[in-house]
Amino acid sequence: MADPDAPRPDVPMRRAEELSVPNQVTPPGPIFTLSPEEITRFFVRARRDPDTEHWDVRLDAALREILERANDFVPSETGGILLDDPRAKLAGAPAPRLTYIAAFGPGVENVLGKRVPSDRGFSGRVYSTGRPAQTDRLEPDDPLLSLTPEIGSIRSLIAVPIVVGESICGILQLANRRSGTPYTPRDKELLRIFAAYMSSSIQNALDAIRARAQARMDDLTGLANSRYFHTRLAEEITRADREGTELAMLFIDLDRFKAVNDIFGHLAGSWTLHKVARLLADNAPPAALVARYGGDEFVVILPGADLTRGSQTAETLRNSIAGAKFFDSDPENRQTPTPLPRITASIGVSSYREHLAPGGTQRQRESTFLRLADSAMYRAKAAGRNRVEVADPED
Repeated sequence: MADPDAPRPDVPMRRAEELSVPNQVTPPGPIFTLSPEEITRFFVRARRDPDTEHWDVRLDAALREILERANDFVPSETGGILLDDPRAKLAGAPAPRLTYIAAFGPGVENVLGKRVPSDRGFSGRVYSTGRPAQTDRLEPDDPLLSLTPEIGSIRSLIAVPIVVGESICGILQLANRRSGTPYTPRDKELLRIFAAYMSSSIQNALDAIRARAQARMDDLTGLANSRYFHTRLAEEITRADREGTELAMLFIDLDRFKAVNDIFGHLAGSWTLHKVARLLADNAPPAALVARYGGDEFVVILPGADLTRGSQTAETLRNSIAGAKFFDSDPENRQTPTPLPRITASIGVSSYREHLAPGGTQRQRESTFLRLADSAMYRAKAAGRNRVEVADPED
């Protein structure tokens, strides 16, 4: 395999000082990006668990810094970062389209979110070959020409592939050299060297997001852990107090879970907890936070949900667990009079607006809110298990 850091045949060997960045560079001006919600999906390829990892501003900062530094290396009138859609790639799309997720220059705010093919045209050539390229003339059918009403004429163009891990995921593209002259082989070599920095910058930001997400994740189930649950509970109560919104809590405990460990062993018990966690995550509302509280106990925070919606969600989750098939037979074929356990759950529901009395500190309200749901869960156990009970209002 050829050394990726070796000079390209069309670029003569240069001393390091000849590839230095100019000291005085005109700033690129405002840098625009897609919204956090939109841009997150383009980095799902590097996220461990889409249910527990969220947008982090450091990634936005990394994209902006990349465009600023690229303009330092090769001053240009416009520039942009185009990424493929990883979900399309995972689905087997032969040529996922490239989407503008960040850009600078006149009119670029109007091209954000627009897509171009990844298998044809100048951009497609850089993406599909994985090699830097420059040109002073686009072919008449190049898809980039459709963007000229927004950004003006493209007199010259230069681009390098963006690599995350070992996969090409997009390109960095600059247009119209600020000096007015065409891009040079030296410019292409500068950007090729810069591509290593660009890849490291994105990877470092993603690693920081992943590390922070893992710190709030329960290792067995992949749900939020109890520490992060308490952090979010405090945040949601503060928001509910500030905005006067509703908030509901579910406390979930599996019924007769000890029988699973006694019959099948602790490994099967762990597998059961993992499957229950997936059922809860898949059937909870999108805005819910689902966490493992400890052992076979789970908690769910439902922002904006009143008591009716909270109770409906609890029934949905209870039914999803009761209707799932966990065990077909004793895996060790032991002769035992003990019936195979049926996995069900008892759930308690509390409403922040309807069940908590006024007053008290924030910490007291957090504790009471959780305690009321917990007490309702125990009443569900006492009433026969596999049922939902609503909390009694606080005195």
